[in-house]
Amino acid sequence: MSKFLEKLPTLSLWVLFAISIVISLLFLFGGSEEVIINNNPWDQPLYTDALLNWSYILLGLAILITIIVTLVQFIASFKANPKKGLTSVGVVILFVGVFVVSWFLGTGDTLYIIGYEGTDNSGFWAQFTDMCVYSMYILFVATILTIFATVIYSKIKNK
Repeated sequence: MSKFLEKLPTLSLWVLFAISIVISLLFLFGGSEEVIINNNPWDQPLYTDALLNWSYILLGLAILITIIVTLVQFIASFKANPKKGLTSVGVVILFVGVFVVSWFLGTGDTLYIIGYEGTDNSGFWAQFTDMCVYSMYILFVATILTIFATVIYSKIKNK
């Protein structure tokens, strides 16, 4: 049974990869239908919904697995070294802070999109989208600064 558990992550990866390839091929080569948007004909692939739903499933799995692994690692590190465990809680609080600041940087004003007549471009969803974009900006800048700080720190430490 333990050999199966050792091979389970690899097997799962290959199954998810195979499903992704099949859905991607269906999306690319599965045909299309003509839809009219603003009196203009557009080709819409038939399997767009399947591709989007599969993307949501993969995103949900990634989030779920990340949370579970993080909690398990937190519990293990907290048992071994409580100070290090509290440091990891500080990192989580910092990330939550980034998302809170990003939320308040965003706006719920309506975004006018040519050919779109729905209501998902205003209010909560507009502000949520802004939060995601601002979070990416903040985390990108933090990553670049961390790279430079690491290089400078290693140069200073080696002297």
